[in-house]
Amino acid sequence: MYALGLLLPAASLQTLVIGGGPNAFNNQIAIESNVRYMGRLVRPGDPFRVLFADGSLATKSVRFIADTPGPETKIGPFSVPGSKDQYREPQLPRLDGATIVDNVRNEIAALAKTPKLPVLLYFTGHGSLATDLKLSQFDLWSGGRFAVPDLVESLKPFNKNQPITILMVQCHSADFANVLYKEGDKGRGLAENRTCGFFASTAARVAAGCTPAVNEEDYKDFTSYFVAALTGQDRMGHSVTGVDFDRNGKVGMNEAFCWSLVHDDAIDTPICTSDELLRNAAQIPDSEVFKTPYRDAVKWANPAQRAALIGLSDRLKLDGEARLSDAYTKYANLDPKNMNMDPILGYRFVNLARSIVLSHALGSNPDKALKRRYATLVRDEASNPLRP
Repeated sequence: MYALGLLLPAASLQTLVIGGGPNAFNNQIAIESNVRYMGRLVRPGDPFRVLFADGSLATKSVRFIADTPGPETKIGPFSVPGSKDQYREPQLPRLDGATIVDNVRNEIAALAKTPKLPVLLYFTGHGSLATDLKLSQFDLWSGGRFAVPDLVESLKPFNKNQPITILMVQCHSADFANVLYKEGDKGRGLAENRTCGFFASTAARVAAGCTPAVNEEDYKDFTSYFVAALTGQDRMGHSVTGVDFDRNGKVGMNEAFCWSLVHDDAIDTPICTSDELLRNAAQIPDSEVFKTPYRDAVKWANPAQRAALIGLSDRLKLDGEARLSDAYTKYANLDPKNMNMDPILGYRFVNLARSIVLSHALGSNPDKALKRRYATLVRDEASNPLRP
């Protein structure tokens, strides 16, 4: 494709960013920063769309903490002191509409019309637990919601061979890994969509990343770690190295995920779709899984998993061949309200160790279709849509 005499790269990815809080107070500046960060990473010529908050660049919908208080406010005969908690208009180079359910559905549907191009769906905002569904939801502007069934329904028109990557960094996000299943139901078998995903937190827990603080250099959240590892550069432009664990000259999402498990110094408890598939498909109780000697887990792990297993073990000061069992006893039942780093790192270690052992066990499973689907999922998780 030529333009003004220049050879432009062919489009390689369609990206849709769904961002913003449900209202101005919960539409913190860090969420807007995530939207802008993702926009900087999209290759020139690749289709890119953004939904954010109320869809307006003129509304003071972004909450931030200013260096100095704002002016006093007069309420009748009284004066209320100004606050550092203030609001401004969005500062985004692109904005295509409000984060409301019809827009989200329509934008996702539009991506299915170009089946030869892979898709990246990035959700940054707030998640909550939809008690009527017993599943989590992404909180849309003005009280709307986009829940697990909505995402499942939205993906149905896609070609079954079209790679779809979902990156969700809101609280309670891991429930959305249920897109792996027909109608989002674990009991109904695997869906045909070629979908993989990475989620900042388990279904029971909150995630980092919704601060009103202005200084991006201080941001510690799954987006900051995962995307920096995936692209080799953090949101401030600093180089990030040591992520190519298999030394093949490329960094896959699986490597960025494992790097984040060790380096993410926030409250996140990241989960990926292969974790979900293994836990549902491999009918092996934890009592058996965590009898596994540490040396076997290290041997069975792929290079990225091995680096994360060793890195987390070092951070937690675990030792001995029974460290899987020791970690399970100490860290498996993480209180959703526990925000201390050691229990969080321990919980990450337990989830990683479980996936390594279950993946090894899947090799002897007679279900060939399941093993093919898992192989495709692992291959897709090892791709890099932002750096093809």
